[in-house]
Amino acid sequence: MRELLLNSLEIENFRAFRHLQIERLGRVNLIVGKNNIGKTSLLEALYLYARQASFVAIWDVLEARGEGTRPPFERASSVEAINDQVTAIAQLFYGRIVLDHAPAAIRIGNILNVPATLTLDVSWQHATEAGIGEHAGPRIMNGLLVRRGKGAQVAYTFDQTALWLREPPQGWPCQYVTTTGLPPDQISSLWNATTLTDRETDVIVALQLIEPAVERVNLLTERAYPAVVKLTDTAEPVRLRSLGEGMNRLFTIILALVNAKNGLLLIDEIENGLHYAIQPRVWQIIFHIAQRLNVQLFATTHSWDCIEAFQIAADEHPEEGQIIKLGRKGNDIIASHFAEQAMAIITRDHIEVR
Repeated sequence: MRELLLNSLEIENFRAFRHLQIERLGRVNLIVGKNNIGKTSLLEALYLYARQASFVAIWDVLEARGEGTRPPFERASSVEAINDQVTAIAQLFYGRIVLDHAPAAIRIGNILNVPATLTLDVSWQHATEAGIGEHAGPRIMNGLLVRRGKGAQVAYTFDQTALWLREPPQGWPCQYVTTTGLPPDQISSLWNATTLTDRETDVIVALQLIEPAVERVNLLTERAYPAVVKLTDTAEPVRLRSLGEGMNRLFTIILALVNAKNGLLLIDEIENGLHYAIQPRVWQIIFHIAQRLNVQLFATTHSWDCIEAFQIAADEHPEEGQIIKLGRKGNDIIASHFAEQAMAIITRDHIEVR
């Protein structure tokens, strides 16, 4: 197995994670656990790590949760815009910090590999200097301090938001498929990078799991979900959306996978829209492509069928697949690791892993 971007994971002071450790990761990792246990937060931490906490990536995470709106360039330095950013950024830190309290820094990375750790800390100034007023407390958060491994520390001050939103991409390739999929403009961009390459075949083969008559895929120029397919028995292209939720979900997953070469693919509730009967074959395709393109995948699920399907595929790829359960111990969220040899017992005996 080729070297992984993350062979273990440690998250400190991010969202609900005071200190989470996962001692071993595989190429394909399935995250399970009850609702509100931190599965999506784990994916968000991985996204920030892969994108090295660029300001764009930070706002991707915040906007997806409805925790703030990316400040437009023309009002980036206004008092209102700064205050909005402070309130939003506070949501990332453990305990959702208050404005006059200095939180412990967020740290994300491999266990024991301190030089490669991503660190996010807070910078402060007096409230009167920020022009916000004493009602906000004696001090105000005026930016983030980001250290990317061995690199120099980068300061994101909120009165320079416009500058940081134009920052060049950082980190490694990373695709994040949420519970609702990908936005149309991102789908178009990924398809443009895929069409007329060998990876286009991967997408078509995957869609044939649900509809064997699929011959080709194309995207229209319009933005309202533009994907269409050519079927063997039809003269005109058919809207992919008209073929059902499962086709759309599978198209999005595989398209994101083939565009995550040498990086990470993150999928929230991977089973959404996928019938249980095809899930073993979907996982088999995922394992195969991830290994070939050197992609490390993290997916969450609530579905027992998805767990069993994962096990079937993992049996054919020794040491590649891992099931990780998030649970609680007191006030902390902890991770339980299920080794490859234990997966069969888990699925056979229906041990509670959700």
